[in-house]
Amino acid sequence: MARVQHGLPLVPIVARSYGSISSAATSREASAHAGTTTTAHSLFRPLTANRPVFKITEPIEIIREPTDFYKALLRGIGRAKHRICLSSLYIGSEETELASKLDQALAKTPALQVHILVDCLRGTRTNRAGESTATLLAPLVNKYGQDRVVVSMYHTPALNGINKRAWPQRFNETFGLQHIKAYLFDDELIMSGANLSRDYFTNRQDRYMRLKHKKLSGYFVELLRAIGKFSFALVPGRGSGFRLAMH
Repeated sequence: MARVQHGLPLVPIVARSYGSISSAATSREASAHAGTTTTAHSLFRPLTANRPVFKITEPIEIIREPTDFYKALLRGIGRAKHRICLSSLYIGSEETELASKLDQALAKTPALQVHILVDCLRGTRTNRAGESTATLLAPLVNKYGQDRVVVSMYHTPALNGINKRAWPQRFNETFGLQHIKAYLFDDELIMSGANLSRDYFTNRQDRYMRLKHKKLSGYFVELLRAIGKFSFALVPGRGSGFRLAMH
């Protein structure tokens, strides 16, 4: 769920207490090692050596349907008072309702800050009408300013020089993409594998976990901010026009 291709392994470990594992296999293991108990934590302990670990005691809600995922996103946007952070491969250029909900939330709550992280190659890929994630979001940045709405567009360093000029849209995405899927509203976090586009909101099933956890939410905020520092910033032009500039 949290991955930058050609980058560092930045996946956090979310730990829940599930107690002992009871099965025939673990019973045999226990008899071979008398006095020891195999737990979920002990099995995954090696993964924690070089990754941040968060012990979750709050309930984790599993969202089961794409339509419910979309409703949860809209509710989160509507409830947010301080911050909204959205990280996805891209946002579908047709998602005008999502953009409108962000607009309404920003207008209603002057203290609200929005940070959106998408992949630069996928986020600037245009449809036949010349629309893209960038053209969808540029009016929001133009209306509220970059002090309230930041759109970061991560560009893989693997695509440069002559390859940058030679490879067309869509095919240039084989060089690497930003793939973190995390949707955060204040301290409410939805971790998913789903992008923000119509098929993922209607009939394309994915994974969705929703939880409230201040430290884990803060970790994702700082992670997206760090990636944003070496990403392009979306700078609005006239209408839905835009240009890209380094942060």
